Amino acid sequence: GYVGNFIAISTFIVLPFAGYWLGREIYEYNQQMGITMMGGFMSWLWIVQAVLIGVLFLAANYYLWTGMARIPGAERFIPYTKWMLLLLIICWIVWATPHTMIATRQELASMGGSHHPFLNVLGVMSAKNTAVNLMILTTFLSFLIYRRANVRPIVPWARTGTLVQSAMFVVSALVVLFYGVYGYFVEAIVRIGFSVYQVAAVLLCIVGVTVIDIFIGRGAESRGAIRWGQMPARSQYALFVLAVTFTWLMGLMGFARSGIRQHWHVWEVMRDTSRDAATPALGHAANMITTCVLIFLSLVAFIFWLGGLAERVAHKGESAATVETVPLDVPVPGPGPDPHPAGD
Repeated sequence: GYVGNFIAISTFIVLPFAGYWLGREIYEYNQQMGITMMGGFMSWLWIVQAVLIGVLFLAANYYLWTGMARIPGAERFIPYTKWMLLLLIICWIVWATPHTMIATRQELASMGGSHHPFLNVLGVMSAKNTAVNLMILTTFLSFLIYRRANVRPIVPWARTGTLVQSAMFVVSALVVLFYGVYGYFVEAIVRIGFSVYQVAAVLLCIVGVTVIDIFIGRGAESRGAIRWGQMPARSQYALFVLAVTFTWLMGLMGFARSGIRQHWHVWEVMRDTSRDAATPALGHAANMITTCVLIFLSLVAFIFWLGGLAERVAHKGESAATVETVPLDVPVPGPGPDPHPAGD
C-alpha cells in the first residue's frame, strides 16, 4: 500500500507542473482558446477537477497519517497533522471556488452582478495556483515526516540540516504567496507566467530537501521495528479512492484538452467539416467517461482475479505433488513366553 501510494503521489505531484506548461503554451498560441478552456463552456469542468484533486490530496495524506500509527517514533509528529489537514482543507476550498456563480436573478441582483464580492477574489487563477502549490508542499512534508519518523540521525550536522530544510519550506511558501498576491495587480498574460515561478520554487524545495534528507539519513539508527501489516481497514478505502479518482480525473481532463478545439482539427487553421464536428455537452461527456472508468476498473479487477485464480491452482498442485504414500513399518510380534503355561 505504501509503495503504491508513494508511486502514485510522486507522479501526481509533477502533473500540475505539466498542466501549467500546457496552459501557458495554449495561451501563447491563442488567448481565445485558453479563455474557452478556463472561462468558457468548460469552466465548470475545472470545478469538478478541483474537487477530485482535493480528494486525491486528502486521501494520500490520510493514508500516510494512518500509516504513521505503525511506526515507532512517529507519535512526535502526530500533533502537526491536524494543522496540515486544516491547510489542505482551506487550500481545497480556494481551489474549488468558482469565479462566476450560478445564481437566480434575485441572487444576482443582491450580489450586484455574476461575481460574488468576496468569492470573486478566490475564483481567479492567482489564488488557485497558490492553493494547489501549498497543497503540494504540504503533501511532500507528509512524505518527509513519514520517512523521518522511524530514524534517529547520527550525523553531527543533522540539526543544522533540518533547519536548512525548514528554511527551504518557508522560502518556497513565501515565494508562492508573493506571486499569488502580486498576480492580482498585473494583466492575465503576465499572471499566467507567474505560475512558472511558483512551480520552480516548489520543485527546487522538493529536490533540495530530498537531497539533504538523503545525506541526513545515512547511517541513521532505527527507533524500532515497523509493524508492517497493522493498518486499519479504512486505510485501504483511501487507496481505492485514489485509484478511482486518478482514472476518472485523467478521463475528464483528457476531454478538456481535446474538446477545446471544438470544430477544428487545428484551431483556426484546419476546420473539421464533417457532420459530427461537434463537442458533446459536459453532462454527456461525463457520463461516457464515467462508463469508461467503470469498464476499465472492472477489467483490472478481472485481471487480478484471474491472477489470483491461477496462483491458487498452482499452489494446490504443488501441495498435491508433495503428498507421498509412505509405507508403515508395523513391527510383527515374535514368539514369546506362553502367558498360560501347562499345568496352570
